[in-house]
Amino acid sequence: MRALTKPLFPAVDAAGQFREVAFALLLRGRRPVEVADLAAATSLRLDAATAAAATLATAGWLDLDESGRVAGAAGLSLVAGPHRLTLGKARFRTWCAYDCVGIAAALGGDALIETACGQCDAPITLALRSGVPERSGPERLWLADGGQDLRGSFCTPTVLLCGDPHAAAWGSARQGHGRSLDLADAARRGAADWAGCATAARRLT
Repeated sequence: MRALTKPLFPAVDAAGQFREVAFALLLRGRRPVEVADLAAATSLRLDAATAAAATLATAGWLDLDESGRVAGAAGLSLVAGPHRLTLGKARFRTWCAYDCVGIAAALGGDALIETACGQCDAPITLALRSGVPERSGPERLWLADGGQDLRGSFCTPTVLLCGDPHAAAWGSARQGHGRSLDLADAARRGAADWAGCATAARRLT
């Protein structure tokens, strides 16, 4: 990975910027990111970047490996997550099913999602072409409302489901704390939610 000698992105929201830069570096390098590279890219001192990474990891917004390198950010991970996302020839994991759909849609490339129905555990495989799902259904995405615990209250219950009956059962078990989306709507929403990460990734190319 080439050395980063100046900030690549304007400072807007510090935590959001940090996650977006980490996402972009993970996507480009396909290996854990040294905090020193994040410090250089975000114009932070190394001690401040190290503290930021630790704080975000504790809150569930980053994955850190045993060496303190960033191995996951903004849902894209090299080490953790039950869902598989292939972008071109690069294989990643994601924390929730919405991460898979949103990241692929925002990047606008070809992708393959491999996961399982949250209700019955049947395998689900979805392809996206130029960021758009190849088919419109019958699968549904359950988008949880979330809460203070990012991984537990949002990531874990946000899943893909075989169809409307399983989406209804999943939602009922969670007392309606979320919504059921078709694949096209999930991709549109995801493209907007990961737009900053996609912009950061483009600036690194």
